[in-house]
Amino acid sequence: MSGNVINKLLSFFGMEEPEEIDETERVIPFNKKTKIVNIHTQPQVKVLIAKPEEFQQAQNICLELKNKKPVIIDVQSMDKNDAQRLIDFISGAIFALNGEIKKISNFIFLVVPDNFDISGDIQEQVNSIYNLSK
Repeated sequence: MSGNVINKLLSFFGMEEPEEIDETERVIPFNKKTKIVNIHTQPQVKVLIAKPEEFQQAQNICLELKNKKPVIIDVQSMDKNDAQRLIDFISGAIFALNGEIKKISNFIFLVVPDNFDISGDIQEQVNSIYNLSK
């Protein structure tokens, strides 16, 4: 018993001799699979710039949105009625995909799927950069 008390006092003051540790106690079992987590979960984002000339190209734009890619649509070269029809079609598709569409200028739109978030008023920022009036 007195040996226990002395060992405890020596341990308390940090003067005890270290005990030998059996090497079998240090073995870490590797039978469990380790989890490797990639911190770069989002690959580099590529934005598609579409300049459709006819309404039939709306389906290709929707396929890109369905594949989670953001698209900038420039409808300046289209007939006004076809451009309106294309934007209406894209708006319905992006609504179904829980995405978002923002007007950048009179003929340019930013359309993003649900894995992107648009913050701020893009049209207002573009107008202030290029000194455009609404």
